[in-house]
Amino acid sequence: MKRLTFLVVSICLMQASSIAHGNPGNESGRGLNPQAAAELRDAGVDKYLGQFTPVSSADVGDGWTKHTFDVAAGAGPICIAGTDYSVFTREGNPSRLLIFEQGGGACWQDFYNCNVLAEAQEPPAPRVGIWDFDSKDNPFADYSIVYMPYCDGSVFTGDNDVFDPAFGAAIGVPAAVVRFHRGLRNQSAGMDLARAMFPHASRITVAGSSAGGVGAAGFAPFLVRLLYDNQVKLTVLNDAGPVTVNLAATGDIAARAADWQFGQFYPDSCGACSDMGQSTEIIKWRLENDGTIREAFYETDADLTNRFFLDLLSDPVAFRNLVVTEHGFINTLYPDRYKRFIVSGDASHTALQSPLFNSQDANGVFLNEWTDDFLVPRPFWIDIVEDPVP
Repeated sequence: MKRLTFLVVSICLMQASSIAHGNPGNESGRGLNPQAAAELRDAGVDKYLGQFTPVSSADVGDGWTKHTFDVAAGAGPICIAGTDYSVFTREGNPSRLLIFEQGGGACWQDFYNCNVLAEAQEPPAPRVGIWDFDSKDNPFADYSIVYMPYCDGSVFTGDNDVFDPAFGAAIGVPAAVVRFHRGLRNQSAGMDLARAMFPHASRITVAGSSAGGVGAAGFAPFLVRLLYDNQVKLTVLNDAGPVTVNLAATGDIAARAADWQFGQFYPDSCGACSDMGQSTEIIKWRLENDGTIREAFYETDADLTNRFFLDLLSDPVAFRNLVVTEHGFINTLYPDRYKRFIVSGDASHTALQSPLFNSQDANGVFLNEWTDDFLVPRPFWIDIVEDPVP
C-alpha cells in the first residue's frame, strides 16, 4: 500500500513539474553535449586523464585489489603530506560499476581537519550499508567497485601545492612543510583505473560520503563522461557532501579558493560558477548540459560534522535553511533528475557506509529503498524533505 501511494503521488508530481517547469536538461539530448565537453577540456578538467597508471597491484583479501601509484617525485598522485596514493577495486557485475570517493574532512590555511594518509582508509570494514555484499537490501551488492581513499584535503577538487610549515607541526610530521592538494590528480588516476578495469560498464554510479560526496558532485561525473562517453547510464549519489557554503564565512571561502585552486576548472559558460560562491552552481550547469544524468542528495538537517565545517555549529536552523534552499533550487529546475532525501531532527553525518543505510527513513521511506528506486529509476523515487523537527 505504501508503494502504491508513493506511485500515485510521484506521477502527479512529475506531471505537475513537467507542466510548470518543463525539463531544461533535455535540450542537450543524450548525455553531455559536445560544446559542454569542449568547455570542460578547455578548462583543464581532463588534464590528468591518461597520465598515471599503478606501479603495483596486490590482492588484499575479501575480493579487493590495492593499486598503488608512483608519487613520481611529487608529480604523481599523492596524499597531502607527500605519501603514496592507492585506489582499490573489487570485481562484480562487469556492466554495473560503483565509483566511490571516501570522505575525511578538509584542510586549508590554519585549518587542519582532514585525513592525511590513504593507508588510513583501506577497503571498508565491517560489511555494513553499501559494503554488505550479501544483503538482498543492498542495491549495490553485485556491482563492480572502484574505491578511492581521500587524503588530499581539497575534497577531490584541488590542484595546488602550498608551502605551509604550520601544517607539518599540526599533524605531528615537522618535515611536511608543503600541502599537496592533488584532488583532481588523484581522482583522475582512479577514473583511469576504472576505465581500464571495467571498460564494459553500462551503468555507472559516482558516489561519495562527506568530502567524497562533494567530490562526487563536483568534477567526478565530468571525468566519467569524458572517459566513457555518453553510452553509459550515469548517476550521482551524494551522501552528506553539503556542496553549499556559508557565504558569511568569507575567510574560509577565500582560503579554500586560494589553497585548492579549483576555480580554474569551471567552464566558461557557467557564469554563476565561482570559487567564492555556491558550489551548487556546477551541478545546475551539469544538469543543463547533460540531458540524461540523474543525481541524488542525502543529508540530515542538523548534521553536526557539516555544521562544524561550514562554521554553523551553533546554528542548526541556518544550516537546515542553507541545504534545503540551495539544493531545493536545483530540484525546482530539474525536478525529474535531482532529488533530495533530507531527514529532520537528526544530527548524524553520512549513512551509506553504516547501518543507517538500511534503517534511516524520511517520511516513512527507507534510504536503501529510495536509493534502489533512484538507480533503476522507478516512479517511487521522489523528492523528500521532512518538516523541521527540533
